[in-house]
Amino acid sequence: MLHTRRECIKDMLNSAGFVNVQELVSRFQVSSETIRRDLEYLEKEGLVKRIHGGAVSVRPHASESAYQTRQQEHTSEKQAIARAAAELVNDGDTVLIAPGTTALEVAGCLKSRKGLTVITNSLPVTVELASCPNINLFCLGGHVRGDDYSTAGITAVENLAIFNVAKLIIGIGGITPDRGLTDYRMDESALLRTFIEKADCVIGIADHSKFGVVSIYNICPADKLDHLITDSGTPVELCKPYRDMGVQVHIVGPYA
Repeated sequence: MLHTRRECIKDMLNSAGFVNVQELVSRFQVSSETIRRDLEYLEKEGLVKRIHGGAVSVRPHASESAYQTRQQEHTSEKQAIARAAAELVNDGDTVLIAPGTTALEVAGCLKSRKGLTVITNSLPVTVELASCPNINLFCLGGHVRGDDYSTAGITAVENLAIFNVAKLIIGIGGITPDRGLTDYRMDESALLRTFIEKADCVIGIADHSKFGVVSIYNICPADKLDHLITDSGTPVELCKPYRDMGVQVHIVGPYA
């Protein structure tokens, strides 16, 4: 029974990324002390990190699925996040949009805005906005990556140098309070660090599946974010550390 319960807890963590002590007590009809011992055991095994009221999954060095696959994942959540991110953009802003499937949704929400200057190294974002006469659009040059349809490298950095950026929309590959923002590609991570240095306001967008994930390359500490937008599938407990850092956290519900 002990082994089975802990295996079930691991399955729940792998699925949701978070477990709540009181929910586990109710589900397994055991005491809170028993659940805490289970979580202590799993933490010693390096599988979870305990936080107030529960535990989060530890998923180090995660790998990223193909772009087309990611486009089909968590679609309604991404749409809700994108709408909230777009509401932070004002007419006339200069906006830098990093690559990613959620960032592409944000671009779609900006098509009717007036007087925007949009800078991006994402080819899908470029195509999405290319026909908008009200948007002044710049695509950064560089080495083209076929796996996520973006540019990177020294050319992109040099192109970006001429711009002043009011707001950055950055999709997050993985985020934890201690490791901050992480990503899957070395050259893109270096460019994203430059993006963050350039922007007056950094808007991070991440659906619930990105919390607790540590990918291989560091981008920046989490407190570099001004805003963090996620969906209602992210437990409030996971958002608290970022609020404590001074980040404005927005939890939004998916479209019906």
